[in-house]
Amino acid sequence: MKPNVSVLKVKFDQKCTEGHSLYVKQHNVRKSQNADAEMDSTLMVLNVPPYCDEKCLRRLFGECGKISSINVQKKPGTIEPKSSEATKFFPEPQVTRFHVAYITYEEKASVAKALKKCEANTVHVLSTEGKEIQTGIKKWCLEYVRSWPDSKKLQDEVDKFMSSYDAKVEEEEQKELETEGVPDDDGWVKVTRRGRNPGFSRTESKEIKIKAKEKRKRKERELLNVYTYQIRESKREKIAELRRKFEEDKQKIKSMRNARKFRPF
Repeated sequence: MKPNVSVLKVKFDQKCTEGHSLYVKQHNVRKSQNADAEMDSTLMVLNVPPYCDEKCLRRLFGECGKISSINVQKKPGTIEPKSSEATKFFPEPQVTRFHVAYITYEEKASVAKALKKCEANTVHVLSTEGKEIQTGIKKWCLEYVRSWPDSKKLQDEVDKFMSSYDAKVEEEEQKELETEGVPDDDGWVKVTRRGRNPGFSRTESKEIKIKAKEKRKRKERELLNVYTYQIRESKREKIAELRRKFEEDKQKIKSMRNARKFRPF
């Protein structure tokens, strides 16, 4: 049995002579995937063009009922939840090609209205006066300007985050003070950063510093050994030279005695 797919005809603006088709069908969502939505209250829209963003989809399908969420994906599949790491200053990257959109309504009746809208065989204009869709160089310039966050609002969010982080650190330090020197159920005493011999956290950066320090000491020791060996060898060579000269002088004195030309005074 073929799936019941409806066609919604759209075109970019009034000047366009050629249209575009969006393929719309009801999408069955499991309760585990979207706990806030009712069952059978989601539409799957295929063949969505790159210039049709979330705002455009809300204008197009918002007439049928109140939309709770819109998820845009590269291809059909399980609805992927939006990342919690994305903020209003650094949003998730936009899909820049033909894609699929999942539109979830608050009521199931809105899905039937949206499917009935497709049966009307009306061509809907996406870019209208007052609600124009930016494309080309204008869109790129607008995206570049919007990529720069407001410095004051960003600073406020950073200050808020640091305040909560400082409070968390202070709470952990207070907890360490309360449990310092107190043995646990097995009789073990936790070593903290305070005390006569404070420990330190073995983080990756500190491990790298320790290894670099040991390597530097080992190299200095090797250099010292090389210098000691050179000094020892130079002393041996000097002693050997002195002995050689002493033997030569002895031979000279001996030859002069034999020739009776030795006159010490």
